Amino acid sequence: MNFQHFLRSLDPLLATFFLAGSAIIVLVLYLVNKLQTIGILKKNIDYLNQTVQSLDQEAKLIIKSDMELKLYQEEVEDKLDKLVLLKNIILSSLQIMDREHLFRQIDEHLIQVLGFKKGLMVTTEALEVKTNIGFSQEEIDGIIRFLSAKKELLKTTYLFSSEMNTVKELKTLLERDDYLLAPIKARSHVYGIFLVSDLLSASEVQRGEKEIFSIVCMYLGQCLDNINLFEELYQAKDDLEKKVNERTNELVKSLRKVETVSRMKSNFISSVSHELRTPLTSVKGFSSLLVKEKFGKLPEKAKARLEKIDENVDKLVKMVNTLLDISRIESGKMEINIVPDDIAPLISEVADLLLLQAQAKRQTLQVTAPETCRVFMDRSLIERVLINLTNNAIKFTPEGGTITLSCSANDDAAVITVKDTGYGMDEESQEKIFQEFYRVDNPVNRQIRGSGLGLSLVKRIIDSHKQNLWLESQPEQGTTFSFTLKKAE
Repeated sequence: MNFQHFLRSLDPLLATFFLAGSAIIVLVLYLVNKLQTIGILKKNIDYLNQTVQSLDQEAKLIIKSDMELKLYQEEVEDKLDKLVLLKNIILSSLQIMDREHLFRQIDEHLIQVLGFKKGLMVTTEALEVKTNIGFSQEEIDGIIRFLSAKKELLKTTYLFSSEMNTVKELKTLLERDDYLLAPIKARSHVYGIFLVSDLLSASEVQRGEKEIFSIVCMYLGQCLDNINLFEELYQAKDDLEKKVNERTNELVKSLRKVETVSRMKSNFISSVSHELRTPLTSVKGFSSLLVKEKFGKLPEKAKARLEKIDENVDKLVKMVNTLLDISRIESGKMEINIVPDDIAPLISEVADLLLLQAQAKRQTLQVTAPETCRVFMDRSLIERVLINLTNNAIKFTPEGGTITLSCSANDDAAVITVKDTGYGMDEESQEKIFQEFYRVDNPVNRQIRGSGLGLSLVKRIIDSHKQNLWLESQPEQGTTFSFTLKKAE
């Protein structure tokens, strides 16, 4: 039986009631479902509200951060511009050694990069305006009066701004409080005053402007100090050059006087030597004849005294000849023939010549030289050099000592040495040994009289060859004389 048959079988009222109850149940179920849906939607709406509020807060933070970032970027860019400014100032002023040129670096661009519209540079001493960007003459006059009254105050710090009580009167003078004032100084000296005013954008002076401005002022002070030191150094150099020139002129005059005196001395020595040579030759001739008893037999005592006279005449003749040689070399009148020649055999010949003299004092005379050593020299003059040096070595070396003649060569020159194991000499004597008539104080010189001309002649001969002569010596440890000769191919 289906449902319709069932309804027909029921009482119509009961059927109506059943249908109404069914409708109510369906309605309740629908309402319950809607209420559940509404609850879910409400929760979603609350969640969305929270999300929207959270997003709103985050958006506000993002906007705030973006604004702060922009401000930070602007500040960084501003500081970067100021750092670039500092770099450019430093690079452009490194080679500047003129104050006016340095003051010209303070231009409108610099003032603007510092963040201001106006700028004024005034010297301290004369309160002279060196740079003016934007200030009227009336403002400049007032600023100069203010600075004139505050000179001592400006030495005490590097920076003045409107918040400082000490310079607040400048605020009234400028009718603004956005300004910076600083002395341009180095060490304790104030070279000038730098003032900037009227900010370009900000309403008050920030810390960054103060720092950059003070750095610029300090750097300008260092530049002016360097210029001042350079001028002082240049002036000192100029004064020194004048003094050097004056002293040089005095020395040149003195040198000319010395050369004149030396020339007069040489001429005098030459003249006297020539005048002495004739009577000495006559005395020598007669003394030799007398010693040889050409005029008859002489008593032994008279002969001994004549022999002494003849010996001393020989010394005088040798001294006169040496003086003439020195005079001719100094005056350039001696003919010097410098040609390539072998000095090795000459050293051996001189050693053989003086060997008997060394053997008489039981001395060892040895030669250390190569088989051949070709040099540029005047053979006769270098022979005299070797004889004088070797003869002195024998004379000032005690019995049993050693004298060594040696020769060594390098790429450019030959070095010839005469070394002895004699008495040696101190430093003072070494400085004077080549002077005419100077004799070292030692036991030999106290017993044997000499002219003191031999080493002077040696030096002039080596000088005429344009070569070097030197010695090494210590008291009681011997002496080594060395000279160079240019090597020949």
